[in-house]
Amino acid sequence: MSIIIRFVVSPEDLERCHEVRYKVFSDEQGYDRSAEVDGLDPECLHWVAVNEHGQGIGTARLYKYSPTVGKIGRVAVLSSTRGTGLGRQIMEALEKYVQEQLPEMEILRLSSQWPRRGFYEKLGYETQGDIYPDEGQPHILMEKKVVRE
Repeated sequence: MSIIIRFVVSPEDLERCHEVRYKVFSDEQGYDRSAEVDGLDPECLHWVAVNEHGQGIGTARLYKYSPTVGKIGRVAVLSSTRGTGLGRQIMEALEKYVQEQLPEMEILRLSSQWPRRGFYEKLGYETQGDIYPDEGQPHILMEKKVVRE
């Protein structure tokens, strides 16, 4: 399978991101579909993974939370491609962009679903604080310092 991960610049790619998010978060996990594309979406930077047929199969977004903190969100991979390393590749593409294009950003922060925190821990993210509910699901805040060579 040939997969391309790219920074989103077209409306078509953004729609691919939304389709993946709807399938994963709303259809699969039961989150409110109307809340999936929120008011922050236009301000975010987005990444999409597409297969050889041009279909979106994974995504993530980055929001500038403060001058030095970026908030990662909406990280999703279709069930048919989970376990292939695609989620890690998307996160690595996002982090590389931050390292190269956003020199002011010092910390990456995210809100992980509690059962999925191990995925982020393997990428160097550390839990912060206590578990809290988000749409009825337990979440934990996680952070990672941006490392530049």
